[in-house]
Amino acid sequence: MNKTSGFALILTSVLFCSACDWAGRKGKEALNKGGELAGTAATEVIEGVTTGVERTWKVDVQLSPELVHRGSILGRTQVMADEAGQDNRLVVYLSTQEGFTDTLSAIAYDKDGLEIGRTRVALQAPPHSGEHYELRFQDRTELGRKSRVVIQ
Repeated sequence: MNKTSGFALILTSVLFCSACDWAGRKGKEALNKGGELAGTAATEVIEGVTTGVERTWKVDVQLSPELVHRGSILGRTQVMADEAGQDNRLVVYLSTQEGFTDTLSAIAYDKDGLEIGRTRVALQAPPHSGEHYELRFQDRTELGRKSRVVIQ
């Protein structure tokens, strides 16, 4: 083998290795980008399903017109289970423009509009305040799918 053909062989080998390295990097980048897109799409699907389930299972909580007139605003609500696993606790965030001290009552209705439980909560709210309040219904009250609670 002469010097020229040896040099050409070495140069070809170096170029081939460089090309393989470049192709490997580009392939890895393409796979990473594809995985990123797939992950984003999967996350969007999961978030969509979660939002749909939350809407379907959400308890509709409403304030009476009197409370609204007094400057009460309902924030986030959350159904929680008691120690026995019964979904009979409702945590509501209530903000008020006018301060008031009162005992509020809450009536729960099932998806057919039938009353399923009542509870009362003492409320002491200074003006321009916001607070979480827990409404605990009777043990047999199940705040289930498409329930409605009216706070008055």
